[in-house]
Amino acid sequence: MNDLSKRLPTTAVLIVFTYSAIRFLPLIYFSALIYILISLAAVELITLTQPRLFSWPLVFFNGLLIALAFTVKQVDLLQALTAALIASGLFYLFTVTNQQRLESFVRDMGINALTAIYLYIPLYFLFALKKLGANGNYLFFLIFVIAMGDSGAYFIGRAFGKHKIYPLASPKKSLEGLVAAVLTAALSGWLSIWLFPLKVKISTAMISAAIIGLFSQLSDPVESLFKRASGKKDSSHLLPGHGGILDRVDSYIFCAPLLYYIMMYFWK
Repeated sequence: MNDLSKRLPTTAVLIVFTYSAIRFLPLIYFSALIYILISLAAVELITLTQPRLFSWPLVFFNGLLIALAFTVKQVDLLQALTAALIASGLFYLFTVTNQQRLESFVRDMGINALTAIYLYIPLYFLFALKKLGANGNYLFFLIFVIAMGDSGAYFIGRAFGKHKIYPLASPKKSLEGLVAAVLTAALSGWLSIWLFPLKVKISTAMISAAIIGLFSQLSDPVESLFKRASGKKDSSHLLPGHGGILDRVDSYIFCAPLLYYIMMYFWK
């Protein structure tokens, strides 16, 4: 009950904040907001993984390059990744100066690269979805489908879940909950295009939503592995009752780019 009393006010604030940002913020300001949120998630990821040698300016610089690639026409993603690779390589070349740092070099550079590959690139597809237009309805479709799929997984899994599928990463997640997530997401795909109109066939929207429902349940436990490895329950305590930013965006890491490409290739 105490946890619920913390979750509800935070949830209400998040709903109003998210809706307002998607509906009303101009693209450039929305990009800046996405950059800040991903950077906060990157701080949480680095706190969980605890590299021995890293640089906050380097992490944020690499993230900024990716942000520019998604935001302005003059920079493409390949150019951004090339610049990030060079910057990271030079940083470690001139800072790995003793045996102790050399021993952790591969792991440290891998974590640095992970912030770009695992966070900045996939989560910037949230911005790419807003750029598609329709007054933000593509993003609302994604958010609504994931929320409904998660709700279906939670309630059905809690009531009937017996077959654990990720006992180490997410012990409470079950096969029954996964099936419920896919079915609930599919139904919410139909409801979503009624609430947030989009030019797509109902069958296509429902199939797309079912796929998103499935991968949402796969993306979440991947993030959980980082927490399990560090012995933490949440990525941080930034959001009362909800954990951290990384805890709130974990499903979108797989699903934002996935929905974007589903739309590009199958929503005709």
